[in-house]
Amino acid sequence: MKAKRNRTKFRQSVYAYVLIAPGLLLVGIILIYPLLRGIVSSFFTQASGSMEFEEFVGLQHYQELLSDQIFWKALRNSAFSTVIIVAALYTIGLCIALLLNKSFRGRGVYRSLVLIPWVVPGIAAAMTWKWMYASQYGIVNHILQALGLIDKNVDWLGSTATALGSIMVTTVWKDIPFVTIVLLAALQSVDTTLYEAVKIDGGNAWQGFWHITMTGIKNVSITTVLLEIIWTFNKFDLVYTMTKGGPSNATQTIPVYTYITAFNFFKLNKAAAVGVIGLLVVGIFAVLYIIYNSREEAQNR
Repeated sequence: MKAKRNRTKFRQSVYAYVLIAPGLLLVGIILIYPLLRGIVSSFFTQASGSMEFEEFVGLQHYQELLSDQIFWKALRNSAFSTVIIVAALYTIGLCIALLLNKSFRGRGVYRSLVLIPWVVPGIAAAMTWKWMYASQYGIVNHILQALGLIDKNVDWLGSTATALGSIMVTTVWKDIPFVTIVLLAALQSVDTTLYEAVKIDGGNAWQGFWHITMTGIKNVSITTVLLEIIWTFNKFDLVYTMTKGGPSNATQTIPVYTYITAFNFFKLNKAAAVGVIGLLVVGIFAVLYIIYNSREEAQNR
């Protein structure tokens, strides 16, 4: 009887692998093979006018990056902007989610409107904000002058002092709907009767928020933050469309520098090395995301 059960289990396992094999093959062709080829190419030079590898140079490209000031600028910009953007996304997203979680007239309409930035294509959003930031006719300068916050036009994307911050604002605007909707869904799963228990025990609103609300959405919050770190660090379309890494590399990031190195300067192997370093940074958070989700699944079993 036991042998029969084992054979049945084995057949079911084989059947499952047969079913997922086409999907795994497709993923391997589209994702894994280019990824592995990119990693391997970072250790070679490339033959002129060909996609074939020419000479093994080991860590030469990585050693060049150690003295490449633009690379370090890109890495600092990526790290700094990721921290600020993700912190702003979570803080603002949570505040909006808390408001939309309350019962008020027209709540459904506002919940729909909050999705608008997210559904706008990245290139369209970048071009729109680039026009809004224009120094001579942009609406941002017009509004800020009307409010008395500035007394003359500011070249938001043309100044090294404001370009990166301007792109960060655009990124927050673009990605805030995702964080808001995810946190809103988490808030709706929190048991509201617990707030009454806190009041009965003499707790205040802050204690209820911290011990019930934040505890109730902790798992979703951690997952959301990890995903946003990965996505923000890899952000390419907004930066490249709005500034192409300028002015004077003020908005240079790892994804943009990888692209420029490969397709503007045709240093494909060096670009692969830059991409590998970016992959390692993002991979840390990807591993944390996988580990955290695995632990959560194990606890829920």
